Amino acid sequence: MRVSALRRKRLSGRLIIAAVAMVTVSIPAMADAFGSAHYDPKSDQLIVTMLYEGTNPSHHFSIQWGPCRKMFTQLHEPPHKVIEVEIVDDQGNDAATKSYTKVVRVPLAGMSCRPSSVVLRTQPNITISLDIP
Repeated sequence: MRVSALRRKRLSGRLIIAAVAMVTVSIPAMADAFGSAHYDPKSDQLIVTMLYEGTNPSHHFSIQWGPCRKMFTQLHEPPHKVIEVEIVDDQGNDAATKSYTKVVRVPLAGMSCRPSSVVLRTQPNITISLDIP
């Protein structure tokens, strides 16, 4: 009787290890993140390095602009403008098997929300802020 109890424990331990291994292999990328980000005045663009994981390097990132908002920080000062920009990964649910980087250029020509702080956002809610003239 003692031997069968030991065998059951070993078997249940092996099943748990196998289940954890199967879940670990199929975990999708948790999030895209930002590497470096800066404003390039010559090209009037934000140059953003995206860090992401997946099964392939062919992820494409699209830009979704939010509204320009005026933020009041002090009563006797002019409002500060803020605009949010979401950078969306077209393969956001790709399994996280290898790390990649990609440079994304965000053109600002014609953007009327200036000067402002641009808040770049990616899922799930990772942000970085840059001031632009």
